[in-house]
Amino acid sequence: MRRSNTADRRRISRRFIDAALWLAASVPPVVGATGAHAQMTDLGTVQTSDSAGDVNSAVYQAPTTTPLTVTQPTSVISRHYIENNIPQTANFDRVINVAPSVMVQPSGSGGDDAKISIRGFQNGQFNTTLDGIPLRNFGLTQRSGTFIMTNDLGQVAIDRGPGTASTVGDATFGGTVALQTKSPMSTMATTATTGLGSFNTQLYGVEFDSGPIKGANGASLFFDTQYTKGDSYFTNVGKERRNAILKVEQPLSDNTVVTFLTLYNDITRNYFQGASLAQIAAFGPDYGLSSSPTKQGYAGYNRWNLKTDFEYLGVKSDYGEGWHLDQKLYTYGYYYAQPILLGKDVSENSIGTPFGVQDVPGTRNPVNYRAYGDVISLEKDLTFGDIKVGTWAEHQPVYRANYNVDMTLGQKVISANYDQHLSLDTVQPFVEADWKALPDLTITTGAKYAYVLRSYESVVDPNTHGAAQYSQTWAKVLPSLAANYKLSPNWSVYAQAAEGFLTPPAALPGTANVQPQTTWNYQVGTSYQTKTFTLAGDFYYIDFNNMIVSQTIGGIANYFNAGGAIYKGVEVEGTVHVGNGFSVFANGSLNSAKNKQTGQWIAQAPNATLAGGLIYEEGNWHASLTDKWVGMRFGDVGEKQPLSPFNQLDMAITYKIKNPLPNLTVVTARFGIDNILNSHAIVDFAGYSGTTVTPLFYTQVGRNIYSSLTVQF
Repeated sequence: MRRSNTADRRRISRRFIDAALWLAASVPPVVGATGAHAQMTDLGTVQTSDSAGDVNSAVYQAPTTTPLTVTQPTSVISRHYIENNIPQTANFDRVINVAPSVMVQPSGSGGDDAKISIRGFQNGQFNTTLDGIPLRNFGLTQRSGTFIMTNDLGQVAIDRGPGTASTVGDATFGGTVALQTKSPMSTMATTATTGLGSFNTQLYGVEFDSGPIKGANGASLFFDTQYTKGDSYFTNVGKERRNAILKVEQPLSDNTVVTFLTLYNDITRNYFQGASLAQIAAFGPDYGLSSSPTKQGYAGYNRWNLKTDFEYLGVKSDYGEGWHLDQKLYTYGYYYAQPILLGKDVSENSIGTPFGVQDVPGTRNPVNYRAYGDVISLEKDLTFGDIKVGTWAEHQPVYRANYNVDMTLGQKVISANYDQHLSLDTVQPFVEADWKALPDLTITTGAKYAYVLRSYESVVDPNTHGAAQYSQTWAKVLPSLAANYKLSPNWSVYAQAAEGFLTPPAALPGTANVQPQTTWNYQVGTSYQTKTFTLAGDFYYIDFNNMIVSQTIGGIANYFNAGGAIYKGVEVEGTVHVGNGFSVFANGSLNSAKNKQTGQWIAQAPNATLAGGLIYEEGNWHASLTDKWVGMRFGDVGEKQPLSPFNQLDMAITYKIKNPLPNLTVVTARFGIDNILNSHAIVDFAGYSGTTVTPLFYTQVGRNIYSSLTVQF
């Protein structure tokens, strides 16, 4: 396996080198180009926190803002907010938690890789992109803690809508979490960071920014590497992570930039499947894993070592005469150097396998996949607006298996639940036009063609329990229509309608006559911004047909068709700058997600969310106090496993000194307390244990403190 991964990396490196040479040779010169970086056309790179901005304004201090040009409900979270309010050891789930209709809960990695819900849509029912590239696995789901860390994010946007035709991805109807990496700094700098926190959490990081390199036509880069470790709130649920990223931006002319990015993660952690109510009552809300090798919940029997990488080579160009090109050729990989090991039933202590009555049963779950793809769009400015055509294409080969094993005998195989080689092929061509019907009215219309092919070659198929080979194909044209009208320079309204599409889960048998899941999204909204006040709100209605839901038993999801559902609600967010460095913000949502046939709530869909707080920024200081509340919901289908509302109050303080000493540019100290009130509420239903079918739950991570010191020179 290791030799194969090395060979894959060499082939990928050669492909990127060949692609880089092709791109450099094929991009034509732009008439009148001088090569001066200062005259380069703005190609949409995300600005870092040292960009110009009015500190004493609601727009600058707001945790979330809705741009005046949007055609769907959108919450943009800036680099400024991320670096001042989010622990550097956190993942993007922590960033988006502040937005309306978003719920974030700890999951099987002890709170380090969270479960996310947006308007009640679950993992796999919304889209996640990194620099515009859809990020997902064969099952169309994503993990928040496996690719990028918050220190390398320049911006995060939560689009709570289906997007337009050019919005590529699997489940855009549920919204898109658009992650954007930060750009290299405008000056040369080396930045070192160290941090400490509760639960023996440690952080060490070094970043180098080149600034513009004169001998390379103004090219710039940054390289950032981080190491984190900790014991976590839950007992015996430790974690260790190594992360590195390199981003290079190379101007080829005043109007063309080539970007190369490579990202690598190496994560080792214990896997916590949840605890029963009896275990929580007996051992406390922080109960995680056992220290006894005679139990299925032993920490040594519940662990993994995961490695991921993400690379792309992109080109953005203004060709002149209104032509614009944006293309990213990419690959990303996900593989277990040590497969996931899980106790078969962590809720109780029964033991015994065919190899020994005192042996401990468990499962071993190897998984690895690699995606190869391209996202390309070509745009032409016209007198009435513009027109854009493009496509997203991806091929993703996968290997996955699940074995029943004897943990006592070093994972000796008892039987196979499944053993499969799979592939996922996706193509989404699109066409989209913006029509300036009036000077302040833009109508956007278009369609994309979604094509998905899944192929299976099973030594042991999870459905037939024998050898099987088959494929499944789905395709659909998805139209969209949206409009944005600017009532004044600081006030706009918008409306949108679009059809959505999602293939059935990968675990369903090839013989099953299962139709794809489809939606129609309708929403209207408004955004208002001044220096002292921002306000945005929207109403949405989503008609979901042929919804497929699941129950998790022993770590394995069991799927069935729940019929249709209606999602509807209202969302509001705003910030007021009250003066003297202070701003007050609040956002909230009333959400409904119910089955059409039964009228029952969809599992894991909260009925409301609310967030609010106070922000202070003056001179060298930045401080915030934020409370997030999530309403009632049911953990399982059929309104089973009811979960009570919960909230979490957090605070963060940043103190930054510029040029304190010669050759020392900035010194930044950060301090924060999460869950100030030390709530231990049960916040999530984790599924059922494998043998006794006992309900398992996660509790809220208790009060924890974090701090860090960053020195830039």
